[in-house]
Formats: sequence, C-alpha cells, structure tokens
Amino acid sequence: MADLKTKYLGLDLKNPIIVSSSNLTASVDKIVACEKAGAGAVVLKSLFEEQIKADTAELMKGVEDAQYAEAFDYLTKTGDYHFIDKYLTLLETAKSSVSIPVIASLNCVSDGSWIDYAQRLERLGADALELNIFVLPAAVRKKGEEIEQIYVNVCRRIRKKISIPFALKIGPHFSGLANMIKNLKDEGASGFVLFNRFYQPDVDIEKLEVVPAKILSAPEEMALSLRWIALLSGEIETDFAAATGIHDGKSVVKQLLVGARAVQLCSVLLQNGVDYVSTMLNVVVEWMDRHNFARLDDFVGMLSQEELENPELYERAQYVKALVGIS
Repeated sequence: MADLKTKYLGLDLKNPIIVSSSNLTASVDKIVACEKAGAGAVVLKSLFEEQIKADTAELMKGVEDAQYAEAFDYLTKTGDYHFIDKYLTLLETAKSSVSIPVIASLNCVSDGSWIDYAQRLERLGADALELNIFVLPAAVRKKGEEIEQIYVNVCRRIRKKISIPFALKIGPHFSGLANMIKNLKDEGASGFVLFNRFYQPDVDIEKLEVVPAKILSAPEEMALSLRWIALLSGEIETDFAAATGIHDGKSVVKQLLVGARAVQLCSVLLQNGVDYVSTMLNVVVEWMDRHNFARLDDFVGMLSQEELENPELYERAQYVKALVGIS
C-alpha cells in the first residue's frame, strides 16, 4: 500500500492532510475526532490579537488609568491572562489526547506584545506555530514597504522568542510575492501556508446593509495557490502548505504534484464532516497505486515550474485570454 508519510515544518506527519484553524479544532473532542478521521495534523483555532484587546478593553470599562494605576495594571494583565490561559489549556489537553502534531495558531495584525504569547505556547508543548497575518493595505498614505516591514518585524521577533518551527499563513496581496516570501524565510520562517482566505463583505441592496459574503470556499479558488506553489516550491527552500478550495482527493494530488508538502482543509470538512478526510486519502492512495508511486517523495514537486520543459505555462497570466481572443 502507498506510503503517505510526509514532513512539514520538520514534523513527521502520517499523511499530508492538516485540519486548518477553525471551529473544527476549537475543542479537544473535535481535535480527537480529526485524528480518528485520519488527519495528519491539526492547527488549533486561532487566538486573535483583536479579540484579546477587545475583551480586555471591556474588562477595563470604568477604570481610569491615572486615578487607579494599580487596578488598571492588574485588570489589564487579568484580561490578557484569562484568554491566553484558556487557549493554553486547550493546547495542553489536546497534546495529551492525540498523537498527531498539534500546531498552535495566532491571528495577528501588528508586531505588538502578543508575540510574547508564542513562548508560552512553546512551553506548553505546541509542535509548531502558525502565524495568520493580514495587514489590510487600505491606508492611502502608507507605503507598501511599511506594510511589508510589519510582516518582517513579526517574523524576526517570533524567531527570537521561540525555537519550534513556525509557518506564516499569508495572502497573495504583495507587489513582489516571491521576493517577500524569500525575505520572510531568511528571517526565520520555517514554511508558508498559501493562501489565507479572508472574509469578504457584501451588500444587501434591500436592507441597505453591509453583510458577510459567502464564507466557505469553492473548488475554483484553489487555482491561485496551485500556481504560486508551482512557481516557488523549486525556487525557495521552504515548506509550502496549500489552503483554500481543496475539496476532493484529486485536488490534494494536484497540490502535491506542484510542490506542496501538505494541504489544509476547512470548508470541505464543514460541508461533509471530518470523516471525509478518509475519503480524500483513499483517492490519493488509489491514484498513487495506479501510477506506481510507493511514497509521496516519488512525485511531490514533479510538476513544479522548475521541473517543467515549458515553465512559462505557470507565468503567462494572459495566455488563455490570447487563445480565445479576449483583449
């Protein structure tokens, strides 16, 4: 039978399917269910920087900083510690309940004091850390270099704080994505999750309200990560995990072929249940057997740009338009 073992962020995974940070990994019972379904690893539901700040601010209502300095300091720390302690309890209990790697997740928008939490996650046994970063480039007077520097600062500070591997889960919104990933790798990132799927706004034209757009991904959204992993996996010596739009076993095979070391699943499992992991793995095994691949390393990356005779197939963004005569 085909051997599905892989390495991601230096971790030994029994297979390349990771259940991504979501409600699917928000409790120990759910994490145990992910392991029973066959997942190779889990990423804990994220601890949000904004959530900690907002909840601490609610706790602080009515307390004047200057007038009650000691109380202000105590309550601020209490607010922070309550939520981080709750998260640490989830991590510690999950680690004692499953044998697969447990990756902690921090969702952040700045390079602030939340970075200190990473050390506590490491001490409690997190196998790795995933930093889910997005700084919306919406400030008219803020240059791209300033925004990119925030990512670099986060990466640099985290690497100084912890020794366990960490991955950056980022979006594609950089003018020089390839160079940015290389710079972040040079600053200590162990791998990258491509790409973050951001919740988008929509407009209800009858109620005249801004509402959330569709939350779950669609299969066609996978094309973006497929292209970029194919372009970069042979150029930058790092681990890539593919995310967003992976809805069946064939999609897992495609991402592995272009160079992904792992894939992260969320929407497909919310739609079909976590037991669908085994269905997708069976498709991968059947495909490997059909093509006489005994293990993942026999084919991972064989269709990356570096391995192709016609590498321009991944680069020519307007190729299809030219073919069908659309200008």
